[in-house]
Amino acid sequence: MLADSRAVVGFRDATKEMLYPVAARSAHGSRLVDVDGNAYTDITMGFGALLLGHEAEPVTEAVRRHLADGLRFGPRSPDTGEAAALLASLTGMERVAFASSGTEANSAAIRLARAATGRDKVVMFRGSYHGHIDSVLGRPGGPGQHAVPVSRGIPDSAVAELIVLEYGEQESLETIDALGDSIAAVLVEPVQCRNPGLRPVEFVRSLREITARRGIVLLFDEMLTGLRPHQRGAQAHFGVVPDLATYGKALGGGFPIGAVAGRADLLDGVDGGFWRYGEPGGPARETTFIGGTYMQHPLSMAAARAVLTHLTEQGPGLQSGLNARTQALAGRLNTFFHDEEFPLELAHFGSMFRFRHRADLELLYHHLQLRGVYVWEWRSFYLSTAHTEEDVNRVAEAVEGSLRELRDGGFFPRSTPRPAVVKPTETPRPAPDFGVYFFGDYPETEEAAEAGGSGTPEAYDALFETVRFADEHGFSSVWLPERHFDSFGGLFPNPAVLASAVARETGRVRINAGSVVLPLHDPVRVAEEWSVVDNLSGGRVGIGCATGWHARDFALHPDRFADRRRIAFDHLDEVRRLWRGEAVRRRTGEGAEAEIRIRPRPVQEEPPFFLATSGQRTSYEEAARRGLGVVTNLMSQTVDELTANIAHYRRTRAECGLDPAAGRVTVLVHTYLGDDHATARADALEPMVRYLRSSLLMRSAATAAGQRREDVAAAGEEDLDYLFRRAYDRYCDQRALIGTPDSVAPFVAALHGAGVDEIAALVDFGMDRERLRSGLERLDVLRRRTRERAAEAATEAGSQVVRETVAPATSAQRRLWLAAQLLENPAAYNETQAVRLRGPLDVPALRAAVDGLVERHPGLRTVFRGEDEAGVVQVVRDGLRIPLAVSDARGQDPDEAIAALLSEESHRAYDLAGGPLFTPRLLRLADDDHVLVLGMHHIVTDAHSAALIAGDLRELYTAARAGRPPVFARPAGTTAGAPEPPHDPADLAWWRGLLGEKPPVLTLPTDRPRG
Repeated sequence: MLADSRAVVGFRDATKEMLYPVAARSAHGSRLVDVDGNAYTDITMGFGALLLGHEAEPVTEAVRRHLADGLRFGPRSPDTGEAAALLASLTGMERVAFASSGTEANSAAIRLARAATGRDKVVMFRGSYHGHIDSVLGRPGGPGQHAVPVSRGIPDSAVAELIVLEYGEQESLETIDALGDSIAAVLVEPVQCRNPGLRPVEFVRSLREITARRGIVLLFDEMLTGLRPHQRGAQAHFGVVPDLATYGKALGGGFPIGAVAGRADLLDGVDGGFWRYGEPGGPARETTFIGGTYMQHPLSMAAARAVLTHLTEQGPGLQSGLNARTQALAGRLNTFFHDEEFPLELAHFGSMFRFRHRADLELLYHHLQLRGVYVWEWRSFYLSTAHTEEDVNRVAEAVEGSLRELRDGGFFPRSTPRPAVVKPTETPRPAPDFGVYFFGDYPETEEAAEAGGSGTPEAYDALFETVRFADEHGFSSVWLPERHFDSFGGLFPNPAVLASAVARETGRVRINAGSVVLPLHDPVRVAEEWSVVDNLSGGRVGIGCATGWHARDFALHPDRFADRRRIAFDHLDEVRRLWRGEAVRRRTGEGAEAEIRIRPRPVQEEPPFFLATSGQRTSYEEAARRGLGVVTNLMSQTVDELTANIAHYRRTRAECGLDPAAGRVTVLVHTYLGDDHATARADALEPMVRYLRSSLLMRSAATAAGQRREDVAAAGEEDLDYLFRRAYDRYCDQRALIGTPDSVAPFVAALHGAGVDEIAALVDFGMDRERLRSGLERLDVLRRRTRERAAEAATEAGSQVVRETVAPATSAQRRLWLAAQLLENPAAYNETQAVRLRGPLDVPALRAAVDGLVERHPGLRTVFRGEDEAGVVQVVRDGLRIPLAVSDARGQDPDEAIAALLSEESHRAYDLAGGPLFTPRLLRLADDDHVLVLGMHHIVTDAHSAALIAGDLRELYTAARAGRPPVFARPAGTTAGAPEPPHDPADLAWWRGLLGEKPPVLTLPTDRPRG
């Protein structure tokens, strides 16, 4: 049946059961779906051929147009000549010939070089690949400089004229120079797909000099590098123009193709060169044999013309943007590999990349497939223009997650184990603050247009009325966005200017940029402008930062769009340095370098900085590592996803040595409140649907409305209206504050539980001014009620009335108390009970059980003090509550997290006089995996007590879950100070009878010597 060489690539007995081909059912853009319905992000991309992605629209449309009039196989297609002209224009070559594959193109190029030079020998370099013709399938090892075949079936004679040298070595240059008179061509893969990190520029330039001097044809094999890193391929990187270059892969957009381009005198060997009709003479040059049935296949020519036209129209920015995206992926993963001590590196050239291993990492690729990343057997990978930032993040997360899984399985242990970071996260949090956020659509109304205006002054009036209300009613902040050249956000082309006006209208509320699109500005101007606002406001500025996401905004700096993420963080670093009073260097008008510092100096030493994100996990990590707050929204993430992202953000801060609780998280929420829930929902329906249907928010709105982005993109006007109206109530329930103060209170509680520090109410999504005003009044009611509820809860938690009962300590307690005073190690008498709880856990019920346990057993509420006259006394603190502390270790190594917590408890230095001497803790390893740890000092527990406590806690938890009173099999421990039972002489007699007389004395033969 089918014979396929890919079936044995990398075959090993140990992994053969995991080998299987992925058969695709469909593919589009950067994604493909296999026959079983599994979706993948593709980084194989047709082995490098799909520069524009699967089913690229220019290519698909060109082929469709051609087939509409029949295949026309036989006559030359008009696309052939136009494709040749376009390729020559992009690459700077003089003439072009087409072939049906890369292998055939290389074969033809070698034949042309031999025909032109009259020589036979060809030089290539180890590690390169030039197709499957016998004459280039050689390796070093023959006598002298000759090669030997790489496999069976290739005769020695096929590679008799082939010389294989080391790429980048000086000795290779000397060999070529010495054999120059016999060499027809030097065949070079400028950047080898198997080693993209090897780019010996000076070597290639020396090679150009030697070949030109010795009359050797320099032949670049640009199958993979052609058109991908630059319009001129690797030639642009090396600054070298070869005599011939071969192309394929990206040129055909997925259709089979090859091409030879280069000097006209060499390409004249195909057809004899130029001649004219009506003039004497014909082809002037002798030709060599070049031919093939499919060498100018009309579909391939149509596809090539479409690809080349698209690349010409898009300009070099297409490649530079794709290169930057690949660079960002490489930077992120290489940092991860270094920090986590994984033995590999991502090497890349342009948008071509490969993992270089210092260990066997074959299992990594199987994990990537399981995580939905399509990889192929030869392990060279490519990004395309169809890959989005979301795709790249998905690939990076798959690599990181796969390696962590392998480490969890025992592979690639760290040389120095990282201590697990376990920080309590479920301690009581203050109520979230409430701010106001602006980012509405401000289209010109017909009335304003007829009056010769725009309606903008009235919009600013409404904004300042809102700002003054927020300032006067205790709101936390005002957020002002940046947006250009569109009615959406049209009031905010420069938030710093507007913030200056807000500063003079207010006296308390914080004024936040929400957010400055950093790649659009010089960092000096950003720091200067917001320093002015900081002075005008008396130090109330906060600066949200964004990388930018709307291409239209980048009309200010179109060259920065592709690399905007890197530029944004570089600019952020400069803004922070300038704010601290440090200098940056700039070139003056006279061309000299000068140190620049901003004036006026800001009021704050450093303002709060935030990173804007739509919900990408990597952005939360970046914000955490850089010590930034987060400003986000619920358009692209659910509350559950937000909860997980915030927890990850705080864990990452802790891992970086930052206070996890100090990172401020603000979530933007569409807000309109009224007195009646149904009326408020009805009032906001039309404005909200218009807002969600905006072209600016269409992709995010699809997610928020629970629709697939593809369905929304393909829907007509009526369908869109239907989709968003149908999803409106669900959106309001799950992602917005639209209703009444009472009806939205549970949603506020959910955001509070998620870890949100501030709710920024987006109020300008289209409500009229009167409703905007009344909605603010109801929002203030919600704000005050939220704060009052939190204060009541805090008061309840902190209003414990603790009464103390004092009694003498027992003799055993006195001995332990004295030992604790004398021992250098205060943790010598620590006791720890721990149990792994797998499966669903009702944490509130467990909290209630712990509260009941502390109430039931006075010993858990007891401390010990040394009194001058009474000696050591035990003090039972009635009414004391010892809360269960919950620590979040999700995403960490479970064994390390458990070990860290147990170590912490075993080394805890208990304060015998201040207490408490009981510390209940819960470690969350996963949603269904916990460890309960009960730490105690031995002075309040022993083995018998431990069993009693465990049994009582089990019953208390079961009862709490069932909603019934607990039923105990045994009484609790005795309270200190309770009267001891009277001594009955009959009890002593009973013990004497049980124990009887003293045992007889054993007579031992002590007079015998030991053997």
